[in-house]
Amino acid sequence: MPETKNLIEIKHISKKFGDLTVLKDISLKVKEKEVVVIIGPSGSGKSTLLRCINGLETPTSGAIFFDGLEVNGEKNINYVRTEVGMVFQRFNLFPHMTVLQNLMLAPMKVRKISSDEAKERGMLLLKKVGLADKADYKPAQLSGGQQQRVAIARALAMKPKALLFDEPTSALDPEMVHEVLDVMKEVAEEGMTMVVVTHEMGFAREVGSRVVFIDQGVTVEEGTPEDVFNHTKEDRTKEFLSQVL
Repeated sequence: MPETKNLIEIKHISKKFGDLTVLKDISLKVKEKEVVVIIGPSGSGKSTLLRCINGLETPTSGAIFFDGLEVNGEKNINYVRTEVGMVFQRFNLFPHMTVLQNLMLAPMKVRKISSDEAKERGMLLLKKVGLADKADYKPAQLSGGQQQRVAIARALAMKPKALLFDEPTSALDPEMVHEVLDVMKEVAEEGMTMVVVTHEMGFAREVGSRVVFIDQGVTVEEGTPEDVFNHTKEDRTKEFLSQVL
């Protein structure tokens, strides 16, 4: 079997906002089809790390490579943003468009596919996330969980090589969390490369290939879910897990 290649390589990145250092010398590799789950307390730099991966933020030092190309650099950034989907905490759907139009827009504009193909792809994805009957609704007519499932379908409509999730369930009512996690689990099982920042430890344990615990901008511990949850090495990780489990 050919060895799976590293799709994302983060090499010694640091990020400062003024005098505040949010990330300190972080290195991480994500192989194709891996699901890397990043956990840690609020304000530990997890979301900033995701935003550096897809070029929304530029590291102060160090470098990030996606599919062999350095993320920053005008020529590469458009490729990276085309091939890396992002699902945010807030759904960021266009309120004036229908659900289906939200899914069709980027594939037509960026991938240059026809409206017929975009519509067909959009409907297939809405069916996949259980919302085919909501195609003509506006986002405001949907629950938070439904909007987030639409946001995942919209990211998938671009057929990206990787998906980043930034606390995708933290803005949802508790009873809606599972419907979003179920979709994410299905996407992971189909072989999508995923980097997920989440407080959902059950998801990290069940779906993650690897779990990375970040605190105060530093990688404290990294390993399989079994390693991190059941054979925790670092006291800081133990302390964090005792509060969230």
